Amino acid sequence: MASSSQSAEEVQNAKLWSKSTHTPAPSQNNVSKAHASLLPSWDLNKIEVRMNSLEGLSNGWRSLPDQVKARFERKYGKIATPMRVKVQIPALKAMLSVWNPKYGVFSFNDIDTVPNMEEYQALLEIPYSTQNRIYLHLEHRQTWKRLTHLLGIPSEEAKSKETVKGNTHGWYWTYLEKRLDQYLQEKQWDQASVALALGIYGLILFPGPLGIITCSTVEVFWAVERQEVNPIPAILAETLLTLTYCRQQGKGSIKCCSQLLYLWIISHICPVETKGLT
Repeated sequence: MASSSQSAEEVQNAKLWSKSTHTPAPSQNNVSKAHASLLPSWDLNKIEVRMNSLEGLSNGWRSLPDQVKARFERKYGKIATPMRVKVQIPALKAMLSVWNPKYGVFSFNDIDTVPNMEEYQALLEIPYSTQNRIYLHLEHRQTWKRLTHLLGIPSEEAKSKETVKGNTHGWYWTYLEKRLDQYLQEKQWDQASVALALGIYGLILFPGPLGIITCSTVEVFWAVERQEVNPIPAILAETLLTLTYCRQQGKGSIKCCSQLLYLWIISHICPVETKGLT
């Protein structure tokens, strides 16, 4: 775990990096600067970074025997790694201030950079050999059927427990977590691994309203579990879309895998310190 002094240094590094955009830029960035001047006024207090409580997931991961954890990572990759990342929210907000929504990059004077699939793949180590098989979202109005097959939940129960929050349909994690706890107590490791992976997808990789595993997440996880699609493009797309929306509006909530984005940011600012974040 990172020390408080190390965390403060990471935040300061991010702020200093972002301030570099206020120094004179080379002429080739005039177009980018002109576009940035048209963006709404920037107020960090209007940006929210809300993250789910991961205590249940952490406890579930610690409850798995080492050999089960090894099988889990061979199947799903190191998707449990973001669960242990300690995100410094001020640093994440500071980075958002240098996001260029027109070109979809972080702009630092004459240097533009953006997370790419290869980097996210390296962080998560998704094991699928069919890397070109990506997820394409299609509306599916009976997602509860997927859930029953994934977690062994009776159909009628899955239908009755489906909830709606705003325009989002899904299931409360507190409900699904009981299934995870049951499998852990019964030492049904394969079923527990599926439930844990679904929780990681819903609370970390594709977060929706706090505490809810959305239907969209269940659909992604179903494709990963049954069709071995590569989720990295979808994770990255969610990240770029939320950064662009928040920067264009000058306000909003960052809705993406904040832990993975933060890990990527720190790996570029001070890569030698990255290991201390997990």
